[in-house]
Amino acid sequence: MKQLGKSSKFEYTVEPFTEDFTGVLAWQELGKRILAAAGMHADSHGFGMKQLMPQNMAWVLSRMTISMNEMPKVNEKYAVDTWIRNIYRTFTDRCFAILRPDNTAYGYAYTTWALINMETRMPVNLENLPDGGFAKWIDDEKICQVSDNSRIRVKESEPSRVITAYYSDIDINRHVNSIRYIEHMLDLFPQEQYTGHPLANLEIAYHGEALYGDSLALYKQCVSPGIWDVEVRMLPREDETGREKKICSCRMTFK
Repeated sequence: MKQLGKSSKFEYTVEPFTEDFTGVLAWQELGKRILAAAGMHADSHGFGMKQLMPQNMAWVLSRMTISMNEMPKVNEKYAVDTWIRNIYRTFTDRCFAILRPDNTAYGYAYTTWALINMETRMPVNLENLPDGGFAKWIDDEKICQVSDNSRIRVKESEPSRVITAYYSDIDINRHVNSIRYIEHMLDLFPQEQYTGHPLANLEIAYHGEALYGDSLALYKQCVSPGIWDVEVRMLPREDETGREKKICSCRMTFK
């Protein structure tokens, strides 16, 4: 039986229908592969959803940054290597390297997760997990070249787009899934943006949860040439009063 290492590498191919119109891996598809790699690594190392769901616990993505120097093209092979970087009291950081077949990097990703109690929706103290939790799998030496978190504040008062969350937006927890937010944000920019100045860095922070039927307003604001901040706010539901609620925010940096 092969001995588990601290990291795991998962191999993929840019198959037809996972590329964008420029012929490279679409950002939302890369996001899906990153999250899938996180889940498979956690499951194989004993702290994934397979082990935690029976205990009424689940991982929730809090923040994700993806920084790419280049995207693999359609029919090209690539791999996602992932490992745990840090564990705090209620959060853990996970890194990713997106690799070519020769193990040079297309780019990197950095994510922050919380473990929540599904009944109370409150975070679980990771330091109190049985048998020391998963601290033995930490690797704080591998390279993960992702910039520090940005402070994202969108002051724009007129939304670029208002959408309603429907079937294709909802995940198994009946919330709008993490990747669908990214897809809606990508749609805020014209086709010419992606041909002339493709996206190089995406940093997204999740602040709340939206459900089926919720109305979401998307706001965007240019910070400097090539850098845009985007915010998704949920409009008050029919039985609610008050202001819009911030659901997620994102900084998008184009080349």
